[in-house]
Amino acid sequence: MTCKEAVQYIMPYINDEMNVHEVEAFLTHIRGCQECYEELEVYYTIYAGLAQLDSDSDNFDMHNLLEAALRDSRGRVRAHRNFNVFYVLSQVAAVLSLILLIFTRW
Repeated sequence: MTCKEAVQYIMPYINDEMNVHEVEAFLTHIRGCQECYEELEVYYTIYAGLAQLDSDSDNFDMHNLLEAALRDSRGRVRAHRNFNVFYVLSQVAAVLSLILLIFTRW
């Protein structure tokens, strides 16, 4: 992902409007590009800060809130990846079981 693409994904990321593959690419870029991370932090501070004002919350440590959001996103990406691995392995096990069942009946 390029910096231009990453910047275009900032608002969809903040608004949770990205699929897991887009989030994964975005997070990979953000982890490696300090400029894009800082751009994300600016937008996050503005939009999350406004949301915090509306919710009467007294936690205004936007940096830690952003880091928590990024950790949550990484967790969702990992969970999705783990689910896909489990799904493929279960499908392989089902096919192997079916093959074994067919050959043991002959």
